[in-house]
Amino acid sequence: MWELSLSFIVSLIMIKVIIYTSDIHAQVTLDHDLDGVQKMHEHAVPRIGGLAIFVSMAFTALYGANIGAAWAPFYAGLITSLFFVFVGGLTEDLSKAVSPAIRMAFMAAAVVFAVFISHTMPMVRHLAHDNLDLVLSVDVLAFAVTCFAVVGVANSYNIVDGYNGLSSTSAMINALGLAYLSWCLGDMTLVIVALSFTAAVFSFWVYNYPHGRIFLGDGGAYSIGFMIAFISINLVERHVGQISPYTVLLLAAYPITETVFTIIRRKFIHKTKATQPDNLHLHQLVFDRCLPRNSPMIYRNARVMPLMLTIIIPPNVIALLGYKSNVITLLGLLGYVLYYTYFYIRLVKFKTPKILIFKAKLLTKKYPQI
Repeated sequence: MWELSLSFIVSLIMIKVIIYTSDIHAQVTLDHDLDGVQKMHEHAVPRIGGLAIFVSMAFTALYGANIGAAWAPFYAGLITSLFFVFVGGLTEDLSKAVSPAIRMAFMAAAVVFAVFISHTMPMVRHLAHDNLDLVLSVDVLAFAVTCFAVVGVANSYNIVDGYNGLSSTSAMINALGLAYLSWCLGDMTLVIVALSFTAAVFSFWVYNYPHGRIFLGDGGAYSIGFMIAFISINLVERHVGQISPYTVLLLAAYPITETVFTIIRRKFIHKTKATQPDNLHLHQLVFDRCLPRNSPMIYRNARVMPLMLTIIIPPNVIALLGYKSNVITLLGLLGYVLYYTYFYIRLVKFKTPKILIFKAKLLTKKYPQI
């Protein structure tokens, strides 16, 4: 699969170009805000890593068209839809002045293009329940649910984009799970899309983790969230009856749960806007409660992602083992919410779970460089 190598190489080249020319475009591309409540870095860093991922995937689409690959038309339609999401996020990265409503409008435009123009994304029609499926047989309602799902997942990956490697690692684990399920169901087009996307993100990860030489930015975070939602909806709707529709929710359980908790916390507990930044995300509590404060910021930052694997991996394992069963996936979702809640409450009350304490000490001892 040459397309996978090309995706990785092109993305890697773009990352290098962005980093090595950062002095030239520093005024517009570097994240100079080091004092924000959600900021966990000490030096200005380029926040346009999403550009490398988008260019890499566009290059892969052109390569596929050039060789007449069977997957090329689908991939091209995907890229044209992704363009709207990426541009909306990139505009915020460059201007720092685009409201959340405008960014969500760009995401909705991407859904409209994918569903009605490029015809590369079906609407959500099946939730494994006769009454729900009957409701979703109404086009307007099906489109509303589809749009809500895509915008929600895209935003969720932006919310977990707080520490080096966290959002990109979550995305790669999710995408690899989708690739595996696509392979199990014999859908090679989705396998190629998921793996080439993973390859593009991995090259970004190489320079983002552990030292944070480049950031995803909103353009990158929204794009990877859109890609996860896009592949997930296609996987479920192209293989109705072969896979539980709740499997894809379980694969993305961490960012989705984080988003729901964030909205509830801000709206109903702290009585603030749902879009109001704070420093009470689970990954921020892990940073604050589990890692020694006398360590350099860069080391503490880099250790968050390995600790968060305790939260990220379990639902993915359940999803891959029980993807055919609605009962298993629904119970898995319920169990994960309880699992997440347990960790969150313990950290809020300064009663850090022993597994996180053990992993933090192990990381400090075995990998002092991170």
